[in-house]
Amino acid sequence: MKIHDWKDRTETGENRLWRATKHGGEWKFMSRLQKSEEGWTDHEILSIEDLNVFREVLFNKYQRRRIPWEDVLTIDKMIEEA
Repeated sequence: MKIHDWKDRTETGENRLWRATKHGGEWKFMSRLQKSEEGWTDHEILSIEDLNVFREVLFNKYQRRRIPWEDVLTIDKMIEEA
């Protein structure tokens, strides 16, 4: 299982923590607000903006040779379908 974590700032200024896991070729996405939420919220479908941010995270990891190029291509395909 591969786990990718990143964070971004919401409109209210609070950090949102994101987690994407890849297991058996399936991607699962979760998020939570850093200070106001205790548990993780599952996301079946991400917005195009969130997918683009995740693609940037994966591309940066690919450039550092931490993930295979196929992972980036999988997210590209998800962006095209959205």
